[in-house]
Amino acid sequence: MQNFPHLSETSFIKSREQIHSVAIVIGKFREKLVKPIAKNDNLFLKVAQGLCTPPMNDLNELEIGCNIEKQIVEVANNKGKYASVAIKGVSQRELSVELVSVLNTEFEVNTVIDSNGFDSSKTINIQEQDAKDFLIQFTNYAKLLSDFWKRINTGVKTQICLWPHHFDNSFKWFSGRKIEDEDEQMGIGVSNGDETYELPYIYVTFWPPLRKTNTLQIPEGAILHDSDWTGMVLPYEEVMEKKNIDEQKQLIDSFFDVSFASIQRGFTKR
Repeated sequence: MQNFPHLSETSFIKSREQIHSVAIVIGKFREKLVKPIAKNDNLFLKVAQGLCTPPMNDLNELEIGCNIEKQIVEVANNKGKYASVAIKGVSQRELSVELVSVLNTEFEVNTVIDSNGFDSSKTINIQEQDAKDFLIQFTNYAKLLSDFWKRINTGVKTQICLWPHHFDNSFKWFSGRKIEDEDEQMGIGVSNGDETYELPYIYVTFWPPLRKTNTLQIPEGAILHDSDWTGMVLPYEEVMEKKNIDEQKQLIDSFFDVSFASIQRGFTKR
């Protein structure tokens, strides 16, 4: 992994909004093309060298993904077919129209997407360095989240999903207990920023609420967020306080481990 990059808030927000708009388009195509086996099973994406759909088994393992560094949307299947669509200089609506055409003509996948649901007022134009910086933090966080997911050996955990709507990469963990008919759980993931925290942040939320949160152990650099939802947050600025990727990784690993253990203890003391 490379060092987490220093991010200009203004440039990052602009890049995030544009990449998010592409994720929404790709997510809408997967929602349309996949029959869900379980609730929301057709609504998520995954982080790769960018972001992409999981293989669509009924369509020759069709995948649609965004190569953030090259600024293209790529389409491929297990029959060796491949096509790409440039995203630079096009609007969200124009991208959706072009993808429908590519799927119909190149992959014989006939689908109808209402392009009126996509924005046509803004064109995508991400600066090269901004795209690289976004990708580094995006894939670094995804790797560290996956490593933590593998370390959990109690309870029940979902797979890691990149949700196009909120644009966070996350999973849920369930203790197996019911608290007043509610599943006791944590939400663990990475947000690419929002109206509260403009830069990326990692979080561990919990539900149902605990009566006391002042006994929770707060990891190094973290804060206890308690507005609208409750949980631990590690802001990006704290990651930037560390000199290199080894120190950054240690801080993030510790955040996940300490937050999870602390909230688990809180659950047992209800």
